[in-house]
Parts: sequence; C-alpha cells; structure tokens
Amino acid sequence: MVLLIIGVDPGTTLGYAILNDKGEFISSGSGKNVTMSELINNIIYFGKPLIIGCDKNPAPSFNEKLSAKLGAKLFHPKKDLLVKEKKELITKYDAKLNAHEQDALASAVLAFEKHKVFLEKINRFLKKQRREALEEDVKLIMIRNEELPLQAALKIALNKYEVKKSKGGTGARSGRIKSEKRRIGERQLKELESRILVLEERNKKLRKILEDKNKLIGKLRRRLRLIPREELIDYKETRIKHYAKQLKEATRRLRHYEKEIRRRDEFIASLSRGVLVKKLDDLSQDEFINKKFLNISKDDILLVSNPASVSKSVISTLQGKVKIIITKRIPRSKASGFIFIKPDNVIIKESTFFAIADKNAIEEALKKKDVLKSIIEEYKKKRVQSTI
Repeated sequence: MVLLIIGVDPGTTLGYAILNDKGEFISSGSGKNVTMSELINNIIYFGKPLIIGCDKNPAPSFNEKLSAKLGAKLFHPKKDLLVKEKKELITKYDAKLNAHEQDALASAVLAFEKHKVFLEKINRFLKKQRREALEEDVKLIMIRNEELPLQAALKIALNKYEVKKSKGGTGARSGRIKSEKRRIGERQLKELESRILVLEERNKKLRKILEDKNKLIGKLRRRLRLIPREELIDYKETRIKHYAKQLKEATRRLRHYEKEIRRRDEFIASLSRGVLVKKLDDLSQDEFINKKFLNISKDDILLVSNPASVSKSVISTLQGKVKIIITKRIPRSKASGFIFIKPDNVIIKESTFFAIADKNAIEEALKKKDVLKSIIEEYKKKRVQSTI
C-alpha cells in the first residue's frame, strides 16, 4: 500500500497533486467543476491518503470535508503561501503542470516537508524493532494520534495484523457467512480499542506530570520550613544590594548620555564658526559603502585618514562632487580633480563621523595652493625657454 500526501487547490477549476510519503511525485490533475467523489476516486486509485494539504490559512472547507471523508490529516500553513514561496517549493520537481496543479503541488510539498522528520522517526523506530512490514499501518495510526507513543502505535498495528491473519485462516466460506452488521461492529470495536490505548497513554503521562509536580511542591514546602528567618533577611538584603547596583549603573549611563548630548550640542553650536566636514577612514569601496549614510554630495569637504587606500570606482564617484580633501597624509600621486589640504589650523572640532573646519583657514590654504601652482607653472616655462 502506498501512503499518499495530496495537495488540493479547490475552486471552479480544481487542481490536485499527489506525492508518496517519501516526497516522490506520483500524479496530478485538474478540471472544471470536479466533484469530490471524482477526486476521491482519482486519489484512492494510487494508494491510501495520509495527509491533505493546502496553501491557505484557514484551510478551505472543501479540503476539510475531503480530509474527513478520506480519514486523512488536514494540514495548512501558518499563513497563506506567497507565489515566490510556491515556486521555490516545486523547483526540484520536473513536471509539466498548469497553474492550479502547481499550487496543489506546492501544498503537497509543504505538507511533506513539515512531516518529513516525523515520518523518518517512525521509519527509524520500525527498523530498530524489525517491523518495517507494519510501516503503513503505524504511520496511519500516528498521523491521527501524534501524541501516541510509537510503542503503543506498533501494538495497535500488531493487533490489526493478528486479526487479519486469523480471518484469513477461517476460509472463504466463513468469510461469506459474516454479516455486514458484524463487520461494522468489529470495526467500531477496533476503533474503540485504539482510542482506549491512546487515552491510557495520555493518562500515564498526566499521572507522571502530576506526580512530579506533587514531589516538587513537597520539596519546596520542606525547604521553606527549613529556611531560618535570618536567611530570609540575608536574601532580602542581597536583593536590595543587587537593585542598588543596577540603579548605580543606570545613573552612570545617564551621566554618560548627558555628556554625549552636551558634546553634540557644542558641536552644533560650533557650526556657526565654520563648515561641516564629512569623515572617512580611507577611499576604499568598503568604507564608502559603510559610510553611505553620510550622503556625500556636490561641494562636500572630506576629512580622510588614509587617502592612499583608494578604489577607482570611489574616485570616479567623488570626482565632480568633492573638490577639497583634508588629510595629514597627502598622497604623492595625487588623484586628479582633488585639492589636498593638511588639517593643521583648519579643523576646529571633531565628532565620530563629522568635523568642523575653519572656513577662513580653508580659503587661506587654497590661496597658497594657487600661488604654489603659479610658481611651478612659471618655473616650467623658464625651463622650456632655456632648453630652446
């Protein structure tokens, strides 16, 4: 018997997809105005339904009725599946499906993925018990009673197997004699026996929990009686010291933040005496991306610690925006389009990401640069004339 995980996408055009309990694709289909009985016939042709899946939360009423009729577990996601999520779920399945079948397949795959560990656990248990032949029966029992211990599920499956075996030995004649009424009664009896086993296991667990809690309450009561009043006083004093320490730490942090706010206020006040400068550690791509929040734009002035570490793409981005770079380490091979100025007597105040520069000092430095440039150009002209 093949155990089936079925995804169903109900609607005017209904789509369905079937996997086995190993996650392997078996079949799919779709059609307009497909009735539930038609769908059930299509499904049970391939095996025994284990899980009915969907891609909506809450599950459509059609899926609820179908799972009830087939005796299969109903599974739905925590929230509606997105189109992207559905595509990711079905990428490994090389099947030519229409949109309705794809949605159904995504529902079946998700149901399988969510129960994969659970089903593998059953396989490992049965292999250890050397009862692989009862795999389908145990899975059908466990999927409807997930709280049931595996040992109890195996016991139920063994009982079913023994009943089937005994029926087979009575011969065809005795089988024909049994009335429909008796068969229904036997089926109901088996269901009741299974429920009794489930309830017995749950009762054992609850008794154990209750017993553990009673033991814990007893221990706490004995401990409370043994604790002297002095220890309780010491405990209270310890807690007072702990909270006093926390209060002291909170006060320290408050003073620290007050200092930071005061520094920031002083920095803002200093802006009236100069111009804002944006700080970079270097001109590398990583640094430029990390300091993207500085929003470097046209006519900005930069303060760079190490302009020798550069990225061509960063230089290309800054050209046309930034003209002045303030730095202690002026590079020998200067990038074209930038004027490098030393920070001495130029920078008034610094913060983590910004600085304030004296506007007049910048203008003086630029004048010196222009004078030096004109001297160099005059020298070059004289050299040219002397060689002629």
